[in-house]
Amino acid sequence: MTNFLLPIRLSGLCRRNVLSIPFLLFCFTFQAFAQDDFKPKLGLIDRASLEMTAYPGDSTADAVFLYDYGKVTFHYDNLKGLMMTTNIWVRIKILKESALDRASVAIPHYMGSSYKEQEWIDDLRGYTYNLDNNQIVRTELEKKAIRREKTSDTRTTVKFNLPNAKKGSIIEYSYSLVSPMSVRHEPDMWAFQGSIPRKWSEYNITIPGFLDYKMTMGGYLTLDIHKQEPENVSVGHSTYDGPGIAYRFVIKDVPAFVNEPYITTESDYISKINFELASITIPGEMKKNFSQTWDNVERTLDEATWFGGELRKSSFLKQIRDEIAAKTTDPTERMSLAYRHIQDHMKWDGYSGLFSDTGIKKAYDNRKGNACDINLMLTVLLRELDLECNPFLLSTRSHGYLHQEIPMIESFNYVVAHVKVGEKAYFLDASEAYAKPGMLPERALNGYGRLIPKKGAGKFLEIVPADSQSKLEMITATVSPEDGIMKGTYSISYGGYEALDWRSEYAAGADNAFQDALKKEVPEWKIQQVSVKNKTEDLKGTVNVSCDFEAEDENASPGVLYFNPIMAGRWTKNPFKSKERIYPIDLGTGISASFIGNFTLPEGYALEEMPKAEIVVLPDKGGKFSYQVRQVGNVIQVNTMIQVSRTRFMPEEYPDLKEFFERIVQKHAQQLVIKKKNI
Repeated sequence: MTNFLLPIRLSGLCRRNVLSIPFLLFCFTFQAFAQDDFKPKLGLIDRASLEMTAYPGDSTADAVFLYDYGKVTFHYDNLKGLMMTTNIWVRIKILKESALDRASVAIPHYMGSSYKEQEWIDDLRGYTYNLDNNQIVRTELEKKAIRREKTSDTRTTVKFNLPNAKKGSIIEYSYSLVSPMSVRHEPDMWAFQGSIPRKWSEYNITIPGFLDYKMTMGGYLTLDIHKQEPENVSVGHSTYDGPGIAYRFVIKDVPAFVNEPYITTESDYISKINFELASITIPGEMKKNFSQTWDNVERTLDEATWFGGELRKSSFLKQIRDEIAAKTTDPTERMSLAYRHIQDHMKWDGYSGLFSDTGIKKAYDNRKGNACDINLMLTVLLRELDLECNPFLLSTRSHGYLHQEIPMIESFNYVVAHVKVGEKAYFLDASEAYAKPGMLPERALNGYGRLIPKKGAGKFLEIVPADSQSKLEMITATVSPEDGIMKGTYSISYGGYEALDWRSEYAAGADNAFQDALKKEVPEWKIQQVSVKNKTEDLKGTVNVSCDFEAEDENASPGVLYFNPIMAGRWTKNPFKSKERIYPIDLGTGISASFIGNFTLPEGYALEEMPKAEIVVLPDKGGKFSYQVRQVGNVIQVNTMIQVSRTRFMPEEYPDLKEFFERIVQKHAQQLVIKKKNI
């Protein structure tokens, strides 16, 4: 399957605009592919569904949506104006007790300061079905069991528990959410997929001709039904009545979304529909455009006091500017000094966002702020030092992919600085205390971002990490097969993102924090003389750890010793366990992991059998694994290397990637046999 992101204009005039997408360009047509249809009746249930004890499509599911239905229509109210009604109908089979919480339902809605700015829940009905003495028993939700709670200044939540729900029950409820268009002018996202399977998920929307919506469809599942039909729409007002279009979308037998390893965030992968209001056109009266362009977005940011306004505040940084300027005229050195100053001076409060919370001056005085505070002040300082520096907006991995086809401020949730020195460009994130210049934290490695220059139009830039998860582990040891004891030295060099992770975890902590962690990682070792070099002195360099160790094999017997030479950095599990995968694999960074071992044997001992060398290569130079053991004199030399250079793999490449790591696990588990030679 291939992911698709497909913006289309939806309106009663059937105007469509297919745009380019990240992976493929789809030509989207509306036609029915499925022959079977399903239109149940509220309040009536079939016996077969009640007798079901496990869902055939997923035996592990604790519940399944038998029917998941949404429909959106529009009408006119003489007091409140144009209204949008969303009808929801849910039918769920409870297969295990762990799913009984689905019988407790909460429906939030907006409550403004006046009756014209209030949503309400209408026509709420609910039923629970059970088999009792082989008879279908229906228990209806009583109105007195429905509660309304004010959950915030602008939110009220309708809550209810469907009665008599237990393992084996089917629960069902339906309601209408009525929303003034002044409160909610776009339908909520409709997700065809979630944490449990859906046997039938359907979404309908009837759009009058005067409304023009841009719809974004995303996910990895194919629509079984996607239809459009012209319809004469009556909303209850002659100005708005007229031709429109009714749309219907259905996906059958939807699998539960499985949170696979190496993905960004769930919303990037589930099959769903999003809406954005592009325009309202009243013939002979007015046309109002709502869709933005990237120029609109950049103008809004520049005029906003919390963004562009902060970039025009610089007086509080003049002292440090003058100090740095007096030290050097070299632009690269100025950049490094300014970057390190903000890193050392500021503490990140853990929050992202696109706006300065308290203002960059106050954040600087308090020595604490969000990522936007920190990186906007860095941008200002670098500009004061006559460097070409601009804010760079992006979406973090947990926030989801940035879709370049949809101009929205809400697409972003993070700001870093982008500096150009000569022909070389750097991304700088001073909220990460131990990141070297040009290195963004892993949370920010998410495809593309948008550069917002001081003058001229913005542009998208790809975020390509120059560093990988890099480490080199080495063991030099002497082996005593008679008593199963091994003594030697162990060293590890952390580079790239491994170094950043290590520094973030241990650099500011107690001196023995890493030593304690190392002892927990290899509890069978007796560790002494732990030494750490370059904790933070040179962020561009590796963190180097070394120690002496002693390990004993209690199962050793005279004349023979079994041991695994990959004593550190061993891959014991394949991170890819699923038989197949429909989502891309997004590693974030590359992988570079090497192990070198030199084991000195006493006279009279040798390897019983030399293991075969192994080289596994991923297609298109995506990665390489090598493993080699040899004996030179009385020294056993072991060398293994894992290199994954690509960070993104498509679903059709999953079998190769899974097999690649499976071979690593198998070779890393291989035992060597040392025996005393017969003389």
